[in-house]
Amino acid sequence: LFSWHDSRGMLHPMLKTAALRRINSILSSAGWGNSFGHSFHIGGASFYLSRGVSPEIVHLHGHWRSLVYKAYIR
Repeated sequence: LFSWHDSRGMLHPMLKTAALRRINSILSSAGWGNSFGHSFHIGGASFYLSRGVSPEIVHLHGHWRSLVYKAYIR
């Protein structure tokens, strides 16, 4: 889903560390602080649950290891 092409045209997947580094550079330049990635995980679960996706599907596809995601539903 998220990828980039290098100078030789080779396709590479976007790694979590690279994505967070870029996101944090944008947030920092706007004076908004940093993100640690977990907020995206919580936000994704909240988004899909609010759209009526089954909690079991959110749990499985979000790779949640426990039912703690239910505490983050906003």
